[in-house]
Amino acid sequence: MRKTLFKLHSYFSLLALIPLVIVSITGSILVFKTEIDQLLMPEVAALQHHQSSGAKLNRQNHNVLQQTIEDRFPNFVLGSWELFDDGKEADRVYLIKKGSDKWHKIYFDPFANKILSEPVSLTSNVTDWLLTLHYTFLLNGIGDEHGQLGTLIGLITAIILTFLGVSGLIIHRKFWLHLFKLRVNKSLRIVSGDIHRLLGAWSSPVILILGITGIYFNAMGYFHEVFEHGEEEHYHASEALYAQHIDFQSLLDDSQLQLEKFTPSYLLYPYEPKVNIMVFGHQPGINPFASQYSSTVSYDRNSGEFLAATDGRNATATTQLVDSFRELHFGSFAGLTSKIVWCTLGLSPFLLAITGLCIWIIRHRKSSQRKPAQ
Repeated sequence: MRKTLFKLHSYFSLLALIPLVIVSITGSILVFKTEIDQLLMPEVAALQHHQSSGAKLNRQNHNVLQQTIEDRFPNFVLGSWELFDDGKEADRVYLIKKGSDKWHKIYFDPFANKILSEPVSLTSNVTDWLLTLHYTFLLNGIGDEHGQLGTLIGLITAIILTFLGVSGLIIHRKFWLHLFKLRVNKSLRIVSGDIHRLLGAWSSPVILILGITGIYFNAMGYFHEVFEHGEEEHYHASEALYAQHIDFQSLLDDSQLQLEKFTPSYLLYPYEPKVNIMVFGHQPGINPFASQYSSTVSYDRNSGEFLAATDGRNATATTQLVDSFRELHFGSFAGLTSKIVWCTLGLSPFLLAITGLCIWIIRHRKSSQRKPAQ
């Protein structure tokens, strides 16, 4: 049983070697995506004047902010809006080019009502490109607009990563007896084996979390595009799909009345005919892994009337678990501490690939040397 499992562990590792390395390296970098964006684009991604003053400022009326963007970019319609109230991180507003399904992004200062950047594609910035590489390997869209080759490879890679995490623990089922054992004065095979075992043992909880959550995100993305929209062409917006008389500031204010202690964090505009206005946000609760989008309030896109509210704190255990996948995958649930841990241990598949490859090469060479000459 263990011998068969070891062979499967080796074969699947070799099969997914390159995707695992890509996912591991890009994932570790993306843990600090916001910080990297602010470092590389300080005048765009960060609100530096608010950081230096330390003053608590209020966002301007959302209708005014929205009108500023619509006036500046008449060839685009609003798709969604990430809302940040800390005075340090710029809002990210997503626009759809009229007559197409192409999404673009701008940075915006909601306190000064100031546009900080021009619309760019979702792969123009360094970290956005890395994010696309991370979950699509830059392969989606090949063949037709529904092409999900990259997402499918990502799904298979996540399944293999989860299998490797489980099989590794079974193969080294008494790993806890040697959590600190590293024989540095031995042969390369033994040293590589010890490093491989230690890395796997210490990083296995994070590997399993990343693998399982990765399976979910890739499966949902693939299912949505291939099965829900596989027969339809992407909707090409020619104008906004919400009534122009709707007061969006009133909707944001009302959302905080619909749910106790609700803080809006994401505003989704109708980007295709079947979508209504959605306000995503969060509420204080006992679940430390609840995401910033755990609760929602929806409004009719034609009238602006309230439709429904979902309190994430009262959701089913399954819904709360799925919602926690975001925080668990990105490692942001405990601030800087969890980010450092996720960034460090997120590199373990890359390091395990190197040590595992060394072990395989050494074993393969010895096996070849033992074969009798023909």
